[in-house]
Amino acid sequence: MRFENLTPDRIKMRHTLVTRHLAWHTPLSRRTFLGTGVGASVIGVALGTGLLRPMSALAAPGIGNVLPIPSTLEPFPGEEIHVQAPPFTGEDTDPSTVWNFQGASGIAFMSTSVTRTNRKTGEQQVLPSLMNHMTFMQGIYIGRDGHVREGTFSLV
Repeated sequence: MRFENLTPDRIKMRHTLVTRHLAWHTPLSRRTFLGTGVGASVIGVALGTGLLRPMSALAAPGIGNVLPIPSTLEPFPGEEIHVQAPPFTGEDTDPSTVWNFQGASGIAFMSTSVTRTNRKTGEQQVLPSLMNHMTFMQGIYIGRDGHVREGTFSLV
């Protein structure tokens, strides 16, 4: 380190930096080690027995702020979904499912296979997984309340 780079502020921070460095290199006593292990075990038991339950992410109340596109597809009789899939609805259709949307959007149809294994007998069966649909959108849109909003959406 050069002395030209030492400012009064850096000289004052020296004590903090040395203390932080020494904190990482202090020896760990058996009492601290066992106490930490017991604490982790208690949390594990509480999670395993259901006393502590993980919470899922919650959306805002209501039906949402996004307006769906007005056009629909009918994949099954009586089931309408608000999706435009370019192979089925034409090559020039927009894959976004949000009305009044401006931004980037993409769609993918993937056909794969899955191997199902019976854990008791070991028998394996290959199953097709055809036309999996995934869509992403990122940009701005006009919400139900008329305000311009920014968002990222994914439909898997």
